[in-house]
Amino acid sequence: MDIPAAKGFSTLSSDCDALLERSPAILYATGPDWWRSDPYYVSYNLATLIGATRAQLQSTPALWLEHVHDAHDVEMHLLAALAAGESRIRLYYRIACAEGHVCYIQDDIAVQRDATGVVVELIGSLTDISETQGALAHLEAQVDSERGYRFIVENVSDAILLMDAEGACRFASPSTRGLLGHRPETLHDRGLLALLPPDDAPRVQRLIRDALRHGEPLRMELRMRHRLGHYVWLETCCSPYLNPASERYEWILAVARDITDRKHREHRLHELSTTDSLTGALNRGAYLSCLRSGLEAADHVFQRVSLVIFDIDHFKTINDTWGHAAGDLVLACVGEICRTALRDHDVFGRIGGEEFSLMLTGQSLNDAALLAERLRKKFESVRVEFHGEWLSFSVSFGVAERQSREGVESLLHRADMGLYAAKHNGRNRVHQAPPQPV
Repeated sequence: MDIPAAKGFSTLSSDCDALLERSPAILYATGPDWWRSDPYYVSYNLATLIGATRAQLQSTPALWLEHVHDAHDVEMHLLAALAAGESRIRLYYRIACAEGHVCYIQDDIAVQRDATGVVVELIGSLTDISETQGALAHLEAQVDSERGYRFIVENVSDAILLMDAEGACRFASPSTRGLLGHRPETLHDRGLLALLPPDDAPRVQRLIRDALRHGEPLRMELRMRHRLGHYVWLETCCSPYLNPASERYEWILAVARDITDRKHREHRLHELSTTDSLTGALNRGAYLSCLRSGLEAADHVFQRVSLVIFDIDHFKTINDTWGHAAGDLVLACVGEICRTALRDHDVFGRIGGEEFSLMLTGQSLNDAALLAERLRKKFESVRVEFHGEWLSFSVSFGVAERQSREGVESLLHRADMGLYAAKHNGRNRVHQAPPQPV
């Protein structure tokens, strides 16, 4: 039976209300703030979970949040899912129940939006999965309980992985194959950390060991390598299991779901906010932020940093003669040449209309000048086709090497003075900036 729209809960007839209350379903309906505004509806059995009355929860909705473990993290996960436009959201969290014990809750939320996409209502259906959590932790010992195993696993849509403190897989649910492409039996006794990106594996292993040491649940986002070679983003909820015999936390139960599409959307939004779409370079704000961070990092490792500032000669004439469409083609050409010529860790930014900058870590003044000269020759030789005509252009460069703990503004100013000198001396040349006065 479909759950009615949230606004309908406040106008339920007494017969409908009585029918819902005889249902085993644990239901609620709130506004978009999830237990921070007056709920439209709270079922009696939901209030009973935390030893409250229905009236108390409806008048003081924050009472529910007081019983939710790590409520802030749960809300952050909910807000991220809402921002991503999801219409069905599943939350996992623990609550302090009236009897003094902790319940594991699965909260399935239907999101109601208006015609403009704004969230107006949240309708939740709770399931107490405490028994499921305990049963899954004992799966390896229940090899003779095939019927119980099938019932549990076939009713869980997310991938379930049971692993030890070293990350070795002790159990993988059938849904793992759809997620990672591996048959569950091929993962048994295999180190799951080997499926992580090499630079991320130590962090994840440290988090797992901390969770086991303190007996605390762990929620994290990570990437795992699919059988076909690409990486899949997973949101994982990890619960440590206490071995009654040793009284130590020796296992981690991980429930994982695919959030690759959401991460790609987030990455794309980040790109749009930091990258110049025409040239592929960082925009001014993002570039200056990277420059400041780069100089701070260089101070800790005593690393050289050189700066190159360059712009297109007579760019206004190109626009005036051929139009702005031709100017955009020239700018795009500059961006493509720079992105293909630079190292992965070089930082390339567009800091003005036709003005660009490069931050070169580990490069001396001479190294930077040689790179600038190679780029200058490349720009000088390239031709851009525009409506059957071939446009040529040149570029002038100013180069400066950072001196001891020199600040961003000073380094930028000196490189800019080098560019000014290159322009003054005839353009289409590289000019090294003078050292900073002592």
